[in-house]
Amino acid sequence: MAQYKAAVVGLGQIGLTYDLDPKRERPSSHTLAYELHPQIELVAAADVSKAQGVVLNNLVPEVGFYQSLPELLQNHAIDIISICTPAVDHLPAIQYVLRNSATKIIFCEKPLVRSLEEAAILKQQLTDSDCLLVPNLSRRWNNGMQRVKDEVSSGKYGELQKVHVRYTRGIFNTGAHIFDLLQWWAGPIDQVQVIGRVVTSADTDNDPSFTFAFRIGDNVTGFAEAFNDKQYYLFEIDLYFSQGKISIRNSGDDVSYYYVGEHHLFSGFNSLKLERQESKLLADANLANAVDNLVNVLAGIEQPRCTIDDSIDPLYIVHALLRSYNNNFSQERAGR
Repeated sequence: MAQYKAAVVGLGQIGLTYDLDPKRERPSSHTLAYELHPQIELVAAADVSKAQGVVLNNLVPEVGFYQSLPELLQNHAIDIISICTPAVDHLPAIQYVLRNSATKIIFCEKPLVRSLEEAAILKQQLTDSDCLLVPNLSRRWNNGMQRVKDEVSSGKYGELQKVHVRYTRGIFNTGAHIFDLLQWWAGPIDQVQVIGRVVTSADTDNDPSFTFAFRIGDNVTGFAEAFNDKQYYLFEIDLYFSQGKISIRNSGDDVSYYYVGEHHLFSGFNSLKLERQESKLLADANLANAVDNLVNVLAGIEQPRCTIDDSIDPLYIVHALLRSYNNNFSQERAGR
């Protein structure tokens, strides 16, 4: 069984500390996902903060700690490296890895980059490299979300007509997941129009949260409503079909499937009736599944479930939303 060496750059929440939260399913961080995988040897991690090195040492004491990416790469040959730094640092970190190592896979947190200009630079540089960049749009690795895609594609519930979204924490952060899931399930968002702005904790990261209307193709209309996460955290999606409905709740931990049946109160009308419910979907740890996929990519037996284009497409929506807001809520095309 082949063994691969891994490293993590950036030991914040997704890089390390999510696995200190007893309510989260393990692994919820890149560090522990690598540490627990039988074909991965986690050899090193880096963060500018020495305090994070202490936390790392308490969780995985055998892993080398460095305060810079150059120092890490000078001391280790890495097969997979995770970039879990703030998004503003992603492009220079990826560029440094490409120039100064023989790393085979860069596994990068979302948003991959902060602008379409950075995305164009990155795509060009990757064409001259043997290194594969895999963005972590984590729900791509969740089997429950894959089943939603399969049900949408099957046509079992008829034609998709409307989408309702309720979310907190920014169009760059949570928005990356929303836009990716919708295009994965139904196709790209073509038009957006901001209706208003809501204050959330993501504002401190320059990540605004908008309530907005949108369209997917000619036949699907959508509405996304932002909520203040200081009151409560939300990530919910309702897909309305001509013959049913799919509801995603509790940040994707629960999915309910509904069919159309005779209304129990009013003759001559139909209503939505619960067909089945799937719960605890996040116990199927996304990061563990992602690392499985990366190992199989290195072994040549799978393709990555998420590509650079999957991660760049949400940026078109983000920039269309920003234009709509800055132009006093005009309707904007998310042209690609």
